[in-house]
Parts: sequence; C-alpha cells; structure tokens
Amino acid sequence: MMELLSIEYRPLLAIFWPGAVACLILLFGSRPNVRESWILIGSTLLFLTVLSMTPVVLQQGSITFKWFNLLPGIDFALQVDAFGLIFATTSSFLWILVSLYSIGYMRSLDEHAQTRFFFCFALALLGAIGIALSANLVTMFVFYEILTLSTYPLVAHDETPEAIHGGHKYLAYLLTGGVFFLFGILTVYYAVGTTDFTPNGILKPALDGTSRLTLQIAFFCFMMGFVKAAWMPVHAWLPTAMVAPTPVSALLHAVAVVKAGVFGIIRIVYYLYGTELMHELSLGITLACVASFTIIVANLYAIGQDNLKRLLAYSTINQLSFIILGAAILSPMAAIGAMIHIAYHGFMKITLFLCAGAIMVVTGKKQISQMAGVGRVMPITLMAFTVAAFGMCSIPPLAGFISKWYFCLGTIQADQMAFLFVAITASVLDLVYFFPVVRTAFFEKPKDAGVKETGRPLYLFMVVPLGITGIFSVLFCLFPNMFHIFDLAQTAVNNLFGGV
Repeated sequence: MMELLSIEYRPLLAIFWPGAVACLILLFGSRPNVRESWILIGSTLLFLTVLSMTPVVLQQGSITFKWFNLLPGIDFALQVDAFGLIFATTSSFLWILVSLYSIGYMRSLDEHAQTRFFFCFALALLGAIGIALSANLVTMFVFYEILTLSTYPLVAHDETPEAIHGGHKYLAYLLTGGVFFLFGILTVYYAVGTTDFTPNGILKPALDGTSRLTLQIAFFCFMMGFVKAAWMPVHAWLPTAMVAPTPVSALLHAVAVVKAGVFGIIRIVYYLYGTELMHELSLGITLACVASFTIIVANLYAIGQDNLKRLLAYSTINQLSFIILGAAILSPMAAIGAMIHIAYHGFMKITLFLCAGAIMVVTGKKQISQMAGVGRVMPITLMAFTVAAFGMCSIPPLAGFISKWYFCLGTIQADQMAFLFVAITASVLDLVYFFPVVRTAFFEKPKDAGVKETGRPLYLFMVVPLGITGIFSVLFCLFPNMFHIFDLAQTAVNNLFGGV
C-alpha cells in the first residue's frame, strides 16, 4: 500500500491513522475485542507509514504537504524532516507496545471508562505525531493543544478527588503555557512575516528591525509555552500527574507529552532562532544554566522519594533537561546526543513505568519500601527495570551510555567543561536513587509470597511489552542506528551545522 501512495501524501496518512483509530474506538466501544484489535492494527499501520518515509528523507531531504493557507506567509502544513522523524518513529513504535500493555492493565484491574481511555490515548498520539511533522509554529500550536486537551481526561481518569486535582493542575499549567506559546508565535510573525521551521533559523534578519529584548522575551514565551518539558520551576504538574493509571504515565513520560515539550524547545533553538542568533542573544548559556539547575535539583528530589512513580517522575524531569542542555550547548556532538536521547530515553523510561505498573497490578505495591524481595517473585519484570534504570545512569552496554557519551563529547567540543561536570554528577546521582530500588527488590527478604508472573494470563499482555522495551534498551547501545535513529540525528545535525 505504501508503494501505491505518493510520498507527499504520507505525512497526511500518518496523521490519519490515529484519528481513524479514535473514531473506530468510539464506534466499537461496546465490543472490547474489536475495539482493541483496531488499536493494534492502527498503531502498527502508523509505525509502518512513518518508517516508510525514513529512506526518502535520508536520501532526498524533507517531505512537505501543504494543506491550506491560513494567512500570508502561514500555511497549515506538514513537513517530514530528519529530526521530526526521530520523535515520530519513537512515538509510533511505542504506541504499539503501550496499547498491548494497556489491554492487560485495564482488563486486569477491570477499569471503568475503557473506551474513553483508549479514545483519548489515540487522540494524544494524533497530537504527538502532528507536532513531530509540523512545518511551522502555527501547525505545531494546533496539534500541541490537541495533545494537551486529550491527555487531561487520562490524567483524571480515576475520578477520585486526588485525580481530579491532578488533572486540573495539569490543565492549568499546560493551558497557561499555551497562552505564552501563542504570544511567541505572534511576535515571530510580526518580526519576519512567517513561522516556518528552517535549519539555522528564520529570526536572524529580524535584528535589523526588532530589538534584542523583544527576541529574548519571545524566547522566554516559547520556553513557558513548552512547559511540557517540565523544566524547573514549572515542573510541579508532572509529579502530581502520577495519580494517572500507569499506561498514562508511560504516555506522559515516554511516548508523547514531555517529549513534545523538549522536541519543541529544540525546534525553537535550531529551527527558529539558529545557533548564531542563540549565541548573539546569550540565550544558549541561559538555557544551559536553567537545564543544569533542573538536572541537579530533580535528582536530589528523586533521592527522597518512596513512591516509585514519583521517583520516576523526578527522574524524567532530570532526563528531559539533559536533552535541553544538549541542545543549549550549541555544538554538533551535543545536538546529536540530545536528539538520539529523545528516542533512547523513551524506550528506557517506558520500561521503568511499565514495570512499576506491573508490580502494582500483581502485588498491589506502590512504595519502594514495600518491595522487599519482589524481584524474586517477579524476576522478568525486575530484570527489565534494572536494565532500564542502569541505562538512565549511563552504564554500558545500555542505550543511555551512547547519548550521554555524545553529550559529553559535545561539551568538550564547545569548551564548556562546567556542563561536563554537571553530566557526570547527574549520572552519579541517578545511581544513588536507582540502586536502592534494585537492592530492595532483589536482595532484601520478601515479606510475603507475592504473586508469580505466570499466575495471571492477562499479565502476559504487560510482561511482553516491558520485556521488549527492556531488550531495546540494550540493543540501542549495541546497534545505535536501529530504525535509522542515529542516521536521522546525524542528517539533522549536518543540515544545522554543515557536518559534525
């Protein structure tokens, strides 16, 4: 089918699949087996569509689909480039695995409102893929808000007072960020008459007629707009959102939401402002300092957590700012590290959350202090958790080692040794809070018999996805170019810097 479809229409097809799945979920809501079959079919078709565009982008350059004109200089348009494909490939592949996991999770707990849950999940993927393939700020804004609104019911899914509070806080932060995002868009359009994403940026000519302060304020607005990146001090929504079901936490942390935030920041840095203007306005060093502060403080918060999902939330805040810091260094090697870490972190972090959910479903335990000996009765789950956790600590042969290695090379390349120290310190702190979890699970005596992994048939729907993502956390270190992730990052950086 892919061969029969003209290449310029495939970006539209990528947007079509999650939208079609959302409609089919509503249509077959009373028939769970059919409903969930459509989810697995649609997510697979989305991944194959995204993957089919990769060779074309690597060989011929970006693919553009212009839908319609909104204003002079602004089209509602999709553009598939190398950087966007990293995010789209990661999100579309992980949607398959999270969907399979969600079936086991939701049915094991006999969760209410499953049709609403899967419908909103599909809309969230529509938003994420749209963000990845947006050709300009206006198109990105539309899909960004779709992602925000579709994930609110997921965060508040349990409908308890705590869940409703978490959902309201989530929505308040993200909708406020959307106002800042819109103001930034209007400022850019006023300055240069377009909002298109272009390698090396579009705002450099604006210095002739726009004050430096105006462009610096616009950058601040974009940073506030991408509050999904959870940089400090605008991070509080993320730990609070951990009241959501575990598949939602996986969506927030690995598949769509927070990745949309850091993806947007990289777009602003490299495709709107450009490295030269970032240096001239001193925005790179400012952004790097904010990211460094977030990395260290988030790790310190994580050390004090007993709730496993909250620990993982602060770990996510730390890792997201690694991506931001890699972009802010403004060197080719660091940019490669930032881009590939979007994918590698996605696989490692989703493994951690899927494991946390499996432990909760099978044993009912959410606190780390309650997990003594859990690794002895759930060895597959805890082995996957250990692999992903040590990957977060940049220990080889795990995926986190590769992206952090390029980041460290980038700090040396840019002669920014202070940020190399930040990276090394953060990896040590990662180990400080992840190792006790592993020690408690494997080496402390169990307080009860627990439930064996083979004891519940539906659990296979959970253990298979987390096993696959755990394996990928290793394979991405041994074979960094799976799904052409490394080639895409190198192509994107070559377009930005003219070579590594």
